[in-house]
Amino acid sequence: MPGRQPDLLRELAPGPKLAIAAEALFLANLMIAPGVAFVLLVLLWAIMRRRADALTLNHLEQTVVASLWGGAALFGVSLAIFLLGGLDNPWSWVVGVLYFLCFHASLILGGVVGLNRAILARPWRFPVIGPRIRY
Repeated sequence: MPGRQPDLLRELAPGPKLAIAAEALFLANLMIAPGVAFVLLVLLWAIMRRRADALTLNHLEQTVVASLWGGAALFGVSLAIFLLGGLDNPWSWVVGVLYFLCFHASLILGGVVGLNRAILARPWRFPVIGPRIRY
């Protein structure tokens, strides 16, 4: 726990700017510009992974790994639901759409919490799909 608590009334975003950018790109990938934001996030991680401080690296790694595992789970399980149930079965659509919406919403919620933690200059680990914090 850091000794100094940020005064959010005077400081706009006391956290590291790159950590905040990583979390914002994660959310942009989920909501605004899928694919484009992911490429920017991976480029940011590739450029900064050897130079970033521990907190920034934590947020970069969490967002990249969560994007990869989250995307694989979203599309892999959705594909499995439709392959097992068939495209002509209405229950496949009900289960597939519900799964996609719920998992997608939980990824967005995790991204919002991660963005909040980045703004407050605190580490963050995505539940289940995030790698262990090593720093």
